[in-house]
Amino acid sequence: MRALALGLILTTAAIVALLFTLRPPEGLPAPAPGFSLVDVTVIEPGQLPRTHQSIRGAERIQSIEPSRREAGGPFAGRFVLPGLVDLHVHHPPAFAVGERELFALLFLAHGVTSVRDTGAIGGDLLEFRRRLQTGETAGPRLFACGPPLDSEPVSWSGAVVVNDESEARAVVAQQADRGFDCVKLYNGLWPEALRGAEEEATALGLPVVGHVPDAVPFHEIRHTEIQHLMGLVDSRWDEVPEPLIARYVRHSVEAKLAHLPTMGAIARWGTLDANDLAADPNVQLLPPHYREWIWDPAHNPLVSSLAPSRGSEAIERLAFMRHLVGRLHAAGVPILAGSDTLNPFVVPGVSLLEELEHLESAGLSAEEVLASATRGAARALGRSDLGAVRVGAAADLIVLREDPSHDLAALRTLEAVVVGGRLYRRESLERAIASQSGHWERPWVRTFWSFAARSVLAWIRLFEA
Repeated sequence: MRALALGLILTTAAIVALLFTLRPPEGLPAPAPGFSLVDVTVIEPGQLPRTHQSIRGAERIQSIEPSRREAGGPFAGRFVLPGLVDLHVHHPPAFAVGERELFALLFLAHGVTSVRDTGAIGGDLLEFRRRLQTGETAGPRLFACGPPLDSEPVSWSGAVVVNDESEARAVVAQQADRGFDCVKLYNGLWPEALRGAEEEATALGLPVVGHVPDAVPFHEIRHTEIQHLMGLVDSRWDEVPEPLIARYVRHSVEAKLAHLPTMGAIARWGTLDANDLAADPNVQLLPPHYREWIWDPAHNPLVSSLAPSRGSEAIERLAFMRHLVGRLHAAGVPILAGSDTLNPFVVPGVSLLEELEHLESAGLSAEEVLASATRGAARALGRSDLGAVRVGAAADLIVLREDPSHDLAALRTLEAVVVGGRLYRRESLERAIASQSGHWERPWVRTFWSFAARSVLAWIRLFEA
C-alpha cells in the first residue's frame, strides 16, 4: 500500500513538473486604457496629413487638437495612422499552450491591431477573443468566423456539414447566436446550401467570406468576399485566356464582390527553398516544431501536396495574381489585405506587411494599399468605428518614425501600437516575444512538442493512406 501511495505521489509530481515546464512564461501585461500622443502627424489614406496634433483617449479617441509648437513628448514628430487589419488568419489550436499568445504579440509588434480568423484549427476562439477584449491577454482585436460550411464529403476537418438550404440556414443562425462575426464557405459546399447560407447571413448582417465552391459557377456568387482569387482557374495560371479574365472582372463588379488574394502566402512558400525559409529570422521566432516538422514537406503530407505550387510554377502564378489584382482594382473592385497566417512559413504580423508590398506591386498606390488594410478592412468587418483617426473612433493606432503614405517600408519603423486605448511600446513587445520564443527552445519543451508534432503527422499519414 505504501509503495502504491508513493508511486501515485511520484506520478502526480512528475505530471505537475511536466505541466510547469511546458507552461510558457507570463505574457506581457496589458496596460490600462489611456494614452496621450503629443505633437504627432496624423496620416489617413486619401486625406491630407494633419501636422502638430495631440491625440488623447482611452478605449476611444476622445480628442484631437493642435499641439503647441513647444510641446514635447516621447512620440513628438512621429506619424500616427489607423492600426492595420489582417483579414485572413488561422490561429493554432488551443492545446498548443502559449502559441496563440505568441501570435498575438507578433501581430502587435508589426502594427496589426485587428485580425479576422477564418477557420480556427482545433477549436473555436470565443474564449480567447474574450481574453483579448478584457485585456487579460495582450493582443489585437479578434474577429472570428464560425466553423467553415461544407457539404459531404468535407475537405476541412473542422467544417460543419450542411447538405441543403435548410441545414445551411440553421447553422448560420446558430453561429450568429454564438457570437461569431462572419460566415466562411468552403470548397465542397453544394449550390442549394450556398444559397441558404448567403441569404441567412445577409438577413442576420453577417459578412460572407471564403472559397468558391467547386460545384458553384463563379457567376452565381453574390455579395461575397472571395479568397485566393478563386473561381477563375484551378491550374495553369499562365494560360488563362483574356475573355475569361474579362468575365471574371466584370462579374466581380456586377455582383459586388470583394477579393482578398493572399499573394504573400504564395510567394513565401512557393518561391523559396524550405531550408532557406526555415533560417529566416522571423520564422525563428516561432516554436521550432513549425519549421522542423509541421511546415517541412518531408514530414507533413499536407505540405508536400503543395509541391506543384513551388518553383517556376509558383512564380508564374504570383505574376498572374498580380496582374489580376491590378485589373480588379482598376475596375473598382475592393481589394483587401490578409496574410493566411499558419500556412507554411507565413509568420504572424510580418506576413501582412509582405502582403501589402505585393498589393503595391500589383498596381495599388501606397495610400491605396494602406486604405485596404485600414478603412477598407473596417468596411469589410462592418465596423465604422475602426480604420480611422477621429474623435469617437476606436483607439486603435500605430506610431511610426517615418511616413508610409509614400513608402510602405516605413511600416517597419513602428515605435508603439495602441489597441482599445492600451499603448504598447515596441521594445516591450520585442522583449516579451524574445521571452516567449526562448521558451520553446528549452530542451525538454522542444523535445515534447517535437514528439507531439511527429505523432500528429503520423496520424495524418495514416488517415491519408
